[in-house]
Amino acid sequence: MSFYMITYGHTRIEELYIGKTEDAAVSNARGLIDQWPEYAALTDEEIIKLAKNGDAEFDLVEIHAAWPNTNHSQEQLIAIYEQQQS
Repeated sequence: MSFYMITYGHTRIEELYIGKTEDAAVSNARGLIDQWPEYAALTDEEIIKLAKNGDAEFDLVEIHAAWPNTNHSQEQLIAIYEQQQS
């Protein structure tokens, strides 16, 4: 099982948004993404393509773990992300 996470932060993850699909993660992160005028006019699909190419201010990653329940804190989600990266 997996889900998708959009992360933002220069030295550490400051914001994150999750979704069961790439589209859902982008949709959930629109408040963050639309802060940059160059992204606000783009479709979710265009944003996904930019993020996958590493051409965005934020990262879109696939997390190989079960969908987190509503009790997961941001710290717990970051721990899942960091565990996958190591």
